[in-house]
Amino acid sequence: MFRHAPDVPTGPSIELAAWLMMETERGERYLVGINLSRGTARVSSVIETLDASTMQVTTHSGRVYSLRGIGSVAMEARLTWSLWCRGNAVLWWRDVTDEYEPAMRASLSGSGYGTSLRAALRSR
Repeated sequence: MFRHAPDVPTGPSIELAAWLMMETERGERYLVGINLSRGTARVSSVIETLDASTMQVTTHSGRVYSLRGIGSVAMEARLTWSLWCRGNAVLWWRDVTDEYEPAMRASLSGSGYGTSLRAALRSR
């Protein structure tokens, strides 16, 4: 059902649209959304850092996700997340996108709020 992503050196960055940030019962946070180059739903590895000023996320694998748009979520991405959770024995999860959207919107509008999100993710 799931296709593995190319190795990081082969595909070091991905543009992700219609995305969400999800947290599992283990406290791990993941991105889920639509890979713009393939048009397919995707779940990232665990989020390591997030830079609101550039809307880029770096994951445990070292891959960099450039987030496109805010507030739009693809049904295909939600379905992929549910299936991924089932396949990875995730007992429960919650959508934490709302924790990051205000800082990203502010950063995009130039207010400067939210540049400390990298530290907030690291301190978790």
